Amino acid sequence: MTQLNNAILKKSDVEPGPGASLRAPLSVPASDISEAGEAYVLYLDMPGARKEAISVTVVDEMLVVRAPITPIHGEGATILYREIRTGAYERRFALGEGIDRKNVDARYENGVLAVRLLKTEALKPKEIVIK
Repeated sequence: MTQLNNAILKKSDVEPGPGASLRAPLSVPASDISEAGEAYVLYLDMPGARKEAISVTVVDEMLVVRAPITPIHGEGATILYREIRTGAYERRFALGEGIDRKNVDARYENGVLAVRLLKTEALKPKEIVIK
């Protein structure tokens, strides 16, 4: 876990700011983080997001994930009761020195976004050859 703390410093959950009631509701997707050999993988639960509308960017020291939530109701429908989310997802993660910012990839399947962050050479496991 110490390597993870050095690589991903902290998660910064996005909070709606002033005037949030004037904008679409902002949802912070639940996430898991795992370590798989030479990479960390972030899993973000984002039901209702369309793959082509998801934005994953590295801005300075932050990984930023955003996506609008696609409404499921037909146009012109009157909503009588609502529990399904609307608005948009947004989540930010502060990246540490152990992440290779040029080698980030993502895939979206079954409502879950998986973002793979490769470790820098300094953090990759090294096997020692015995002479």
